[in-house]
Amino acid sequence: MIGTAETRQCGPGLCWFSLQRLPSLLEAFEKEIDGVRDAEDIEHIHRMRVASRRLRAALPLFCDCFPEAQYSRWMEEITGITRALGAARDTDVQIAFLEKYRKKDDRARNDRIQETGTGPGPLDPALTYLLNGLREQRKKAQVRVIAALDELEKSGVIREMQAVFAARVARQGEKPPRSIAYGIPAIAALRIGSRLAAMRSYEPWVKHPDAVAEHHAMRIAAKKLRYTMEVYGPVYRDGLRTPHAQARKLQEILGDLHDCDVWIDHITRLLLRERGRMRSGRRRPDTVTLASLRLFLQGRERERNAIHRRFTRYWKSLEGKTAWVAVAATLVSGRKEEYVPARKAPGPELRSATLALAASWPEGLSHHRDVTRLALMLCDGLSPLHHLSTEDRALLECAGMLHDIGWTGGKKQHHVRSGLRIFSDESLPLDIDGRSIAGLVALAHRGKVSIPSHPLFILLAPERQDVAVKLAAILRVADGLDYLHTGTVQEVHCIIGEHEVVCDIIAAGDVTREKERAQARGILFSQAFGRELVIR
Repeated sequence: MIGTAETRQCGPGLCWFSLQRLPSLLEAFEKEIDGVRDAEDIEHIHRMRVASRRLRAALPLFCDCFPEAQYSRWMEEITGITRALGAARDTDVQIAFLEKYRKKDDRARNDRIQETGTGPGPLDPALTYLLNGLREQRKKAQVRVIAALDELEKSGVIREMQAVFAARVARQGEKPPRSIAYGIPAIAALRIGSRLAAMRSYEPWVKHPDAVAEHHAMRIAAKKLRYTMEVYGPVYRDGLRTPHAQARKLQEILGDLHDCDVWIDHITRLLLRERGRMRSGRRRPDTVTLASLRLFLQGRERERNAIHRRFTRYWKSLEGKTAWVAVAATLVSGRKEEYVPARKAPGPELRSATLALAASWPEGLSHHRDVTRLALMLCDGLSPLHHLSTEDRALLECAGMLHDIGWTGGKKQHHVRSGLRIFSDESLPLDIDGRSIAGLVALAHRGKVSIPSHPLFILLAPERQDVAVKLAAILRVADGLDYLHTGTVQEVHCIIGEHEVVCDIIAAGDVTREKERAQARGILFSQAFGRELVIR
């Protein structure tokens, strides 16, 4: 999501990191343009398409480093050329496949020449018909590619990006800022974890051979995971080589599966369309060609079944190796030294940084202070139940002071922006563990988010997950007690019983609505502390 001009934040670490990744991607994209125009070697369009996809995948990760209008213009142009390249490349792949298929079929027939003679094979009419159509299609696609390249050149986007990158590289030093140890690792873990979760969400469909749409979506998810790991690979000691190779192989297998699906759909539609047509049309396939197409279709269906079996075996092997669990561990413990904070910041340093960040939205300071005050009262009153540390209490204070910081981008989804701000802001001296907990607590304060399914929650150790849930439960209740942002609730006193926790409220006026809102947000509290919440 792109923030407004007022909310876009790019710390020195993120700016430095963006310049380690984006210029090389742009160079790989730009150097293929002449070859694509000449259209003499299909590898040029292949490499440029891959480069455009990588650039398009990487730019959104650094969108906050550039003015919104500039970033949007870059993305629009790169997306346009990627689409044009994609149509041409897909046709090239189909032509190359048919030519290879024909050679393989010819070799097989030559081996049986004494038995069958030297005439054309039964698949030859289908291959000829399909190749002729695709070559015409490729000529038209090249016209669109040239038009897209002309438009790209006319826009000046490549020159603009090169100039922006060069100017920024000249201004920054070679040595990375210390702040790269704060915001980047958490955001890298969040984005890789999110991509991994998206890919794994299709796991129930792996074993179903006819789940064509789900397998295609899983392929796209694997591709996005792979590109995201490529961008953030330098953060980790092994560069994420093993999971990247696994995602790439998975994408390739699913790509082969998708290629079969494309052929099956195309030939099936063609045959259905031709059933009721006269054969007198100039470009209509004759009956021999139609019979040949049916044979080709049967072959693609058999091949798809074989590839699906290979896909299920490979997926099962990844699950057996606990490949995805290993990725989660690497995101936390596999970082290079420069991406790990040199020390744990003391409480006063965290408090100072939190207050400075909260001050960036002065309209919310009063509410932030009131909610934080109530949350800390609840935390202290519940200490016999939760046994949280002073560091955990400091994380609650951080989350309370920043839980509505996302309002700088408007009310809608402000809790999501608040969480992202805590996850990514380099001024907060927090490592992944503390940053994840504080951000998750802020993210969950409205009760709209189930934090156990969040990618950063999954990275936490079980005991730290318990801390996150308890702090989130406390902040939800505290935020409810200042629902109207009036600061009317002055104190909260907790009475801990065997089956319930009674919170007595002392207020400067009528707080009926605040009590109702706090009570309504008590479900997570009951789950976290094993007791019913009673507000009175």
